[in-house]
Amino acid sequence: MSRVKSLEIRGQAERHSDAMALVPKAGDAAMVVRERLRSIAIRCPDGCGEVISVNLDPRSGPAWKMYQQDGALTIYPSVWKESGCRAHFIVWRNRLLWCDTYDSPHWKDDNVKQRVQRQLPASGTAHAHFEELAAKLGLIPWEVLWACHSLVSEKIAVASEKATRFGLASPTKTPQRLDRMS
Repeated sequence: MSRVKSLEIRGQAERHSDAMALVPKAGDAAMVVRERLRSIAIRCPDGCGEVISVNLDPRSGPAWKMYQQDGALTIYPSVWKESGCRAHFIVWRNRLLWCDTYDSPHWKDDNVKQRVQRQLPASGTAHAHFEELAAKLGLIPWEVLWACHSLVSEKIAVASEKATRFGLASPTKTPQRLDRMS
């Protein structure tokens, strides 16, 4: 079976076992809601047939965050099945982006990019983590990360070694040498 490219929300249930019945096909998902949103059950989009339970309730331990905009669902961070088929994917606006291949989101939002740029720390100061920027701006972390990478490619921003922290690039045109003379 080939990998599914989108998530299909099939409804909600009070118990995980009931949510599992709502997700017969790969990429189907159902919310588990009992007084509040608890988790999302996803039939593995890699086609192995298993159901992945993604915790959305921080009271139950480490939890993912869910964002709903324009009727589309985003989950942060990525979902990684640590056994079996080992599926690893990003859920972004109901699309599934596979992490083991280059699966481009084809993202472009100049408004988000401008908002992120205005929040980046000045050159010479500590860089900001993209998750902190997303929380401050009330935006989806994936989109803030992609905005930061776009700003880096345009040489407006610079990134940390792991490309998770960002700051504004130095306004000088010539590169500065940072190593000391011996």
